[in-house]
Amino acid sequence: MGYTIERADSHSVIAFDGDLDSAEVQMARGEVEALIGEGKPLVFDLSRVEFIDSSGIGLIVHAFRALSAKRSKVAVCGATDQPLELLKATQLDRFMAFFDSPREAREAVGAA
Repeated sequence: MGYTIERADSHSVIAFDGDLDSAEVQMARGEVEALIGEGKPLVFDLSRVEFIDSSGIGLIVHAFRALSAKRSKVAVCGATDQPLELLKATQLDRFMAFFDSPREAREAVGAA
């Protein structure tokens, strides 16, 4: 359980590890709000996430809406298994881009 943040001039990447559930969202919410406040494109790296619940989905959707309002972008990368299935079941892939790697996601949000 945990997360890391990589900040660059043109974007940020938040990489979660383990479960992205309500406990993790509570720990990360302040950092995500700060990243949203910066207004730069944001990449959610889910390559090490084994499980995501509605709280995790809500965090991603919140960032997407807030950054879209600022004319910025959000991308998701590395999701597999249960996280990918749930993200697709909620049809988030119709609104935001999903990528295999952080590099692809950074390129897609204009931050390569």
